Amino acid sequence: MTRSLRKSLLLWLLLPAALAIITFLPLAYHLVHQPAMEALDQALADASLALVPHLEVVDGEPRFVFPPAAEQVLRTDRVDDIYYLILGPNDRFIAGDAGLPHEAGPDDEVRGERTSFDSHFRGHRVRVTAIHRTIAEEPFIFVTAETTRKRDQLKLDLAVALLLPLMFFAVATGITIWFGVHHALLPVEGIRRALHGMEHRALQPLDEGAAPIEIRPLVTEFNQVLDRLEEAAEAQQRFVANAAHQLRTPLAGIRTQLELLQREPDATERDARTRHCVGAIERLGHLINQMLVLLSAEPGGRHTNLAATVDLPELIRDRSPEWIRLAEARSLDLGFELQAARVNGDRLLLGEMIANLVANALNYTPAPGEVTIRCRTEGSHSLIEVEDTGPGIPAAARQQVFERFFRLPAASHPGSGLGLAIVREIARGAGGEVDILDTADGRGVLLRVSLPALIDTPDEEPA
Repeated sequence: MTRSLRKSLLLWLLLPAALAIITFLPLAYHLVHQPAMEALDQALADASLALVPHLEVVDGEPRFVFPPAAEQVLRTDRVDDIYYLILGPNDRFIAGDAGLPHEAGPDDEVRGERTSFDSHFRGHRVRVTAIHRTIAEEPFIFVTAETTRKRDQLKLDLAVALLLPLMFFAVATGITIWFGVHHALLPVEGIRRALHGMEHRALQPLDEGAAPIEIRPLVTEFNQVLDRLEEAAEAQQRFVANAAHQLRTPLAGIRTQLELLQREPDATERDARTRHCVGAIERLGHLINQMLVLLSAEPGGRHTNLAATVDLPELIRDRSPEWIRLAEARSLDLGFELQAARVNGDRLLLGEMIANLVANALNYTPAPGEVTIRCRTEGSHSLIEVEDTGPGIPAAARQQVFERFFRLPAASHPGSGLGLAIVREIARGAGGEVDILDTADGRGVLLRVSLPALIDTPDEEPA
């Protein structure tokens, strides 16, 4: 699934902001609405208390003396209708608006001697406040009520007063976050433009100093990848140039011999030129085979699923007949010292690696000489060694001989210069290394390949 960094940032910034605003709106409304309603309830309670001084008990009979002017002041309101009611013992009607609700329900608000609740009266919703007082040791209830038009309007005004600023704040927050994300991603866009403008032949490292700290490690890694790509490209160009030269030389020789062969009247000379062409074609085939093996040994050359458990003594025995014939033809003593050793790798490539080591030793060891092939396990490594009594490799050239198409100036046998390069690539591909060492008696050279060993566990039986 394709993911957008910009969309992810906007989502993770805008979503919490939206949730915060949605959560804050009812909370803010409650914090403002509750005190406002409490103030209105307190005004009703004050109106009820204003009725108390007008009630007297004379000879056991309550008398409510409320001047018309005072009653007009009580009932005057530009928005709501005001009602009042006074009840005596046993809910006896004394004065006011008969039938006005005065008993609160179980869920209504009770504050000491004051009770506030919502009800209906004369077809309207009303807010009622009742005050309980004892006068002349008799209980009385002073009730005032008002319609809820003012309260409903106040609720609407509060909602609008809160919603509009929050909407402005939400829009401002969204725009700020969008511009902030856009500005924060400008360096990434700059990197994209820089990469878009690059050509494969003119790769330039990115400016690490201009990158934000958070993506600077990514830019550093990218520059290192560019360096490796440049090195690989240069190596590939050198390989192609050398390969072209190596292929061109025998092809030119074959062409020359064939042209001379057409004009050669002597049958003996024609046979010699024919044999020369056949030998050149064989060398050309060997070179092509070496190049194919080298390409297979490089990372990605062969599929990793081809790796399997390889028994080194068995592999060496399978490839040994061709080496024995070559050693007999060169009058060389070929010996084997094979001990148990198992590795995980590509059997074909490992066989080519050992074959190149042995072929080098047999080709460059003069007769009568000795070549010894060994394998064994030491600790966590499986070792493959090929020792010969040939001219050896100078210490100064022991790194150069692993370069492709490099040959020692004093080499006594024609070759492609790819043998040890193939050995190193295959060894590294199997997680190992190859070293050039001196022999115990100082004659010849010892090449050792060290690979990770497969060690049998106590519950495992050898394959």
